[in-house]
Amino acid sequence: MRLTKNDVITAASEIADKHGLDYVTLKMVAEELNIRTPSLYNHIGSLDDLLRDIAHRGMREMNARMTQAAIGTAGEAAVQAVSLAYFDYLLAHPGVYEVIQWAQWHGDAETAEIFGEYRSLLEKVMLSCGVKEADSGAVIDLLTGFLHGYGTLQLGNGLKDRASAEKGLSTAVDTLMRGIAETYV
Repeated sequence: MRLTKNDVITAASEIADKHGLDYVTLKMVAEELNIRTPSLYNHIGSLDDLLRDIAHRGMREMNARMTQAAIGTAGEAAVQAVSLAYFDYLLAHPGVYEVIQWAQWHGDAETAEIFGEYRSLLEKVMLSCGVKEADSGAVIDLLTGFLHGYGTLQLGNGLKDRASAEKGLSTAVDTLMRGIAETYV
């Protein structure tokens, strides 16, 4: 079987999800693929390039899940749907999510483009809530910070009860939306 760049990204993503960002090394990826480390350079330029590839794939998948969740909804129902999709992705792919956060500091133009798509989705959702376009950037920053914080706190606590965490997310989104409505609508 011939190894592809996609195989390398998949193996590295699985290592990230099982063990975390710090374990994604070229040596670990090569061992996972049963090849010698120098053979990876047939598919990637560097470890940083591989990490960006992992992040880009993860960001696109997260965006797709959030977009799918938003279809047929508007207003607070859309915010709830995209928030749950974000949270579900984070729980399913904690290591890839960690790589996505790394890419926010070490990304490139492609990273910025994909992040722009994420912000565009959230802007559409917030506009459907009555948020004024001029205020949408501040509201998106608030929602993004909230989702990241809530999700990483749940992971940090070992997510003992997923159903309770999802209920807590829903309640927190309701509370956040009341504040947004009072301030920005």
